[in-house]
Parts: sequence; structure tokens; C-alpha cells
Amino acid sequence: MNTPVLGIDPVPARTRDDPFSASDFWKLIVDNVWVVIAIMVLVTGAATLYAFVATPVYSSDALIKVDYPNPNAFGVNAQAQQQMVPTTLPTDAEIQIIQSRAVLLPVIKEYHQDIAVTPRQVPLFGRIWELFATPEQPMAPVLGLKSFAWGGEDTDIKTLSVPPRLENKTLILRVLPEGAYELSDPDGNPILHGAVGQLISADGTSIFVDKLVARPGTEFKVIRYSEYQAVLRFLKSLKVMESMKDSGVVQIIYENDDPKLAQEVTNAIAKMYIAAHVDQHREEASVTRNFIIGELPRLERELQRAESELSNYRTSASSMQPGTEASSYLQGSIDIERQIATLTMQRTQVASRFAPGTREVRTIDEQLSTLNAQKRTFDQRFGRLPVSERKLMDLTRDAKVAEDIYVAMREKASELAVTRAGTIGNVHLIDSAIYPTDPSKPKRILIIAGGAAGGLILGILFVFFRDQLSRSVKTPHSVERRLSLPVFGAVSFSAMQARLDRTSRPSILPGIHRLPFLTNDRPSGVLSDDLEVVPRADGSHPLSSLGNHDMAVEALRAVHASLMLDIAPAPNNVLAVVGATPGTGKTFVASNLAVLHAQSGKSVLLIDGDMRRGRMASIFGQNGGNGFSEVLASKVHVDHAVRQIDVPGLSLLTSGHFPANPSKMLSTPRLPLILDYLRQQYDLVIIDTPAVLAVSDANLIAANAGASVIVVRPSAQSEEELEEAIKRLDLTGARIAGVIFNAVPKRRSERRTYAYASAYMSNSDTEEE
Repeated sequence: MNTPVLGIDPVPARTRDDPFSASDFWKLIVDNVWVVIAIMVLVTGAATLYAFVATPVYSSDALIKVDYPNPNAFGVNAQAQQQMVPTTLPTDAEIQIIQSRAVLLPVIKEYHQDIAVTPRQVPLFGRIWELFATPEQPMAPVLGLKSFAWGGEDTDIKTLSVPPRLENKTLILRVLPEGAYELSDPDGNPILHGAVGQLISADGTSIFVDKLVARPGTEFKVIRYSEYQAVLRFLKSLKVMESMKDSGVVQIIYENDDPKLAQEVTNAIAKMYIAAHVDQHREEASVTRNFIIGELPRLERELQRAESELSNYRTSASSMQPGTEASSYLQGSIDIERQIATLTMQRTQVASRFAPGTREVRTIDEQLSTLNAQKRTFDQRFGRLPVSERKLMDLTRDAKVAEDIYVAMREKASELAVTRAGTIGNVHLIDSAIYPTDPSKPKRILIIAGGAAGGLILGILFVFFRDQLSRSVKTPHSVERRLSLPVFGAVSFSAMQARLDRTSRPSILPGIHRLPFLTNDRPSGVLSDDLEVVPRADGSHPLSSLGNHDMAVEALRAVHASLMLDIAPAPNNVLAVVGATPGTGKTFVASNLAVLHAQSGKSVLLIDGDMRRGRMASIFGQNGGNGFSEVLASKVHVDHAVRQIDVPGLSLLTSGHFPANPSKMLSTPRLPLILDYLRQQYDLVIIDTPAVLAVSDANLIAANAGASVIVVRPSAQSEEELEEAIKRLDLTGARIAGVIFNAVPKRRSERRTYAYASAYMSNSDTEEE
């Protein structure tokens, strides 16, 4: 047999020690291009189906501008205010605030995003059927599946409250006639019955269905999410990001299958965030104003005390005008003391809001340290002034500083009152969300293109890993490297032989059921004597006697030449053709080698040693009768069993009737005696044998042959099976000459080589004509 194994696409195999080069990888892809294309088509088809079946998703966005925050200072120390402002925009913090539960939960509850209602559909098929439905016109059930939705259904649940045990659980809402419905728990137990437009409560569960368009019997899956799960689920459809790095522009994107809802929810998030931001600033302004109002009585007392001390000192020491140096000291002291006093108040307020060691507290402490150092330096510089003049300047400075701080605090209190009443903040809405007209998902062209690219990559990976993980013998190179056996040649697959195999049929005796005679899957075993398969004498011939210019025949000629040189020094001229497993084409190789050797002018005897399923008689168009089994059983002399056929120089000894125990017959002393007699009568004796791993017949025959050749078929046996067969033959003392590869398929990567061979074959045909 010289036909490829069905369902297996042979590919070049590599041994573990061989490097896999880029050229090998390319040949692998070329040889399996149709497998790659098939996988790519399947994946692309799946991607196309998804692109048109997936529910369209609409996206709406809003833009918010984040400015530098205004520090909560007291309006006196501009330098301190500047140092309190961060050097980078607080965009990341604002993004986290937008995604906080404080902002999202009110929006989720307002638009009922904590309730999920989906019609129960047949997976995939129901979605495809829905594409042909008209909105709010429920389609008739398909195949009588009334509980499933088939398109056109619509429902709106405004309120749904469930006890904690039913949160995040799938409830079933079943539509009843005349606008009624039934709500059941996950186990199918009814919870309550109600009607559209009514608030229904029972056992801690309340529901208000505002709209319900569906056939009676249709079921909907209803889930009431907890606040935590509702926020997590909502965040999957929400994206908040900065449009450009350090731009201060935050983009809010929300996706939903309802375009109007996507617009409304996006705007609601933006407004909720801005309102929360303004409320925060109002609260901060209220806290600061309350602090200042609480400090004003103390500051007023400090001012009165400073003015009283200055007035008393002037009265007791007589009024005097300060000199130039004293005026300079007075002005400098006032500036420094004013800054120190302002920072001290700021630290008091900041310390009430932030923990010690935070950046805000450390910044003010560093400023106070710097100002105190400047004050000490300034006091040392003017230390030589007269005591009376210096004391006057100190009292004047204290009074002036107290007055400035008191006035500044009153003005700041008024400003904060305005801030608290207004909507002042450092975030502003730039663009509100608009109605999206086109869906943002799925992007059909991108999905289909991605599916094609992914299918191509998946197909290549599949072919590559299938080749790397395969343990089957596929190329002569792998046998030579792994088993250290010579390969006489590779016989290509023959289309002519395939046609011969299809047209060849056995004849069955009357009353006997047809047996699987020529197929690879024929069961091996014992056939009783009353079941006899009689090959039909239809004038069949081996390929080598019919297709003289078939490429397989040319390869067989090359194999024959190499094989004859190798077995010349063998102990005898008996050649056993064996194979590890059934279906390798041993019979094909044995019969054609016999014909080719006979055509070279030699006398050849071909023995069908397969007494279980031999078919050599059918190949040569011979009828059933006495054969090898009868000779071994001493029922007939070997000279009477050998047949002369129409191939000059070739004689045939068929398998004969199938005995009950062929192995027992082959193990008798008659086998070596018969072979010794025949090898003296012919130049070459070729024996076709059963599979080595199937039965022990081949081992017994090969042990008495001068040489044995193993027929290997790509992808028909694994490396382990071939190794085991060689091991069994070695144990019986068989001499293994080498390996013949049979039914090697033509590979696309070797198309040019086959083209050259075909060209020569065509020229030969022309010359003969």
C-alpha cells in the first residue's frame, strides 16, 4: 500500500539534538500552509461573528480643568502662600476623588446602576436572533422555548431592595399574563407577585417595575448588587484619566449600551464631583473663618495692651522723635514680627488639621526657623542703640504689628464669608458630555483584522508545536540520526497506486459476509476454516509493471539498486520486508522490489508470509489456493505451491488459507528447511511479513532471512514503536540492513525538486513515443 494515512498531514520532523533553523521553520509553514489558512479562517470567522453580534457600546466623555489650589493662608505673608502651593498639579489626587464611592454611589443609585436586568437568552443563537427583532415587539419563541427571550423585549425596574442574603444573587423575573410578573430566588422559590406600575413588598424585598414588554412566560435575570459590588461593576465602564501629562485636564469617559444613559451618567459624575469639590472648599473656608473669629478677641486684647504700654512709656520718658537708624530698626522689626505672627497663627490652624511631621507642618516650621534667625541677626545689628530709644522702638513695633494683624484677620474673615457663600474652587467643567451617535465598541474593522492576524499567529504556533511535540517518524533524516540505520531511499506517494487500491476488491464466497480485506483497519485475528476470502483474478499488477515512469517507480529503482549492494554480503539471499506497525506499505514495497529485480534478468521468488491478512495473490490477479501455509503444514510440496505469473523471472508463493495459529507453524523446523531449499532455486527470495509489533510472525521469518529491511511510513508509527520493533528483531538475531521510507507525500517546500523530476519523466515519455 502506498497511500497516505488519513487525517494526518505529514510534516518534517526534527530530533531533539537538531537545531531548528529559520529555513526549517519556513519549510514547516509552507508544507502546512492549508492548516494555517484553515485556522486563520476559523479565527477570522469567529472574530467577524463577534463583531456583528456583540452589543454596541456607546461612549460619552466630559472634560474638567484642575488648577493649582489656593492655599488657606491669612492674606499677610505672600512668600508663605507661594511656598504652600505645590509645584505640580494635583491631577492624580482629583482622579482618585472622582472614582471614590462618595462621588459614584449617588450617581449609581440615581440611575439604577446597582440593578442589572438581562433577558434570558439561548447563548449566541439568541443574540443572533435578536438582531432581526423590532424594538418593543417581542418575537415568537423558536422551537417552543417560551422561557427564553428572542428579541424585542424591554423592561425598566426603578426600585429593587432585597435582604443581604439575596444581594449579588441572580433572581428570576417571570412575565405573567395581563402585565403581571413573579419574582423568584436563585432556587426557584417565589418571593413575590406583582403588576407593572405598582410598588410591591414582601419578606424584606420590594420592587417597582415601571415597564415590562415581553411575552408571558419570558424570564429575565435580575441582580441587586451591594454598594461595594455596584461600585466595582460601575468602575469597569468608567475611565478617568488625564488627557495629556501635566495638562491639568481630566477626561471622564463612561460606556453603556444606551447612548442617552451614557450621556446623562457622564454629566452626573462631572457635576457630582464639582459639587463635592465646592462643598469641600466651603467647609475649609468655614473652618478657617471660625478659627479667625475665635482669634479676633485675643488679637484685639493684644492690640490694646501694646498701645497702652507704648502710651505709658511715652508719657514717662517724654515724647521723642526716632532718628534715622532707629526708624530703620523699627521698620525692619515690624516686617519680621508681622511675618512671625502670621506664620504662628497659620501653624496653629494647620496643626489642627494635619499630623506633626507632615509636609504642611514642616514647611511652616522651616519658615519660622528662618524668620527667627533673621530676627536675632537684626537685633544684634541694632544692639548699640540707646536703651531708651530701643525700648521705644520695640513698643512702637509691637503696637504696629498687633494693629496690622488684627486688621488683616478681620479682612480675611470677610473674604472667607464670601468664599463660603460662593462656588469658588480649583476645578472647572470645560466640556459637558454630548449624545453619542455612533458606538465606540465593537470596532468591527479592527476586530476582524485582529482576528485574521491572531488566527495567522495561532495557526503558525499550532503547526510549530505540533511538530515539536510529535513523536512520530516523519523523515529519513530523523531515522538516521536517532536510530543510526541507513536509509536506502524514500518512495514518494503515487496517485496511480492510490487508484489501483481503490479499484481492487476481493471476491467473497457465496453466503459469506464481506470482510474488510484491503482496508488498513481490518482486525487481525483467527479466521475459521469455513471463512475463506478468495482473491479475484482481475488482472491486477504491481505499480512497477504498469506505471514505468511514475515517480514512485523511479524511487523504487534507486532503492533497489542501493539495497542489492547492501545485502550482497548477507549470509543468504533471503530478504524479509518488515514493518513496525500495520499500514506502512510492506506489501507494496515487497511486490515492486520483486518485479524490479526480475526485470533486471534475475530469478525472483516472492513469498506472502502474512498468513493472517496477506493479499499478494490479489495484487497479481491470482486465485486462492495452496500457498505458504499449506507448505508449512506439509499438505503440499513447495514446488506445487509456487506459481508462475506473467512477469518474466518472477514466481509467487501466496499465503494460502489462513491457519488458526500462524506463529506456531513458523516456529517449526520446516521454515528454515523450506527457505534453504528455495534460496538455492532463485537468485533472490523476498518475503512479505506481518507487522512486528502486532504478532511474532515477522520475528520468526526475519531470524531465518539473510537480511531484513524495515518499511517506514511517515506519521504511521512513533519513534518509540520503531525502536521497539528493532529491539525485538535484534533479540531474534535478525540482520537489519536498513530502512525504506514509503508513501512520502509531496511537500510544497520541495515543489521545485518535484518539478525537475516531472520534467525528466515527461521527456522520457516523449522519447519512447
